[in-house]
Amino acid sequence: MTRFIATFYSQYGAVQFHKHAKKHRVECRLAPVPRALSSSCGTCAHYTSETWDIGFVMKDLEAIYEDSEDGYMTVFSSE
Repeated sequence: MTRFIATFYSQYGAVQFHKHAKKHRVECRLAPVPRALSSSCGTCAHYTSETWDIGFVMKDLEAIYEDSEDGYMTVFSSE
């Protein structure tokens, strides 16, 4: 399993992502965005999955990063 961090443009997006993850039995928790990453709303979702794409599509999703010992690697960006 790989660790990922999702960032959002709004708090609403973060909460909706969290609900979606829980519904699909993906381990997920909301937390402040790490300083090394920027985010519009300041809240991110830490989750663990085989792939970064857990089927959540929403305009409030800003980016998804793979969280590794070497740092953060962008795997999805809405820009």
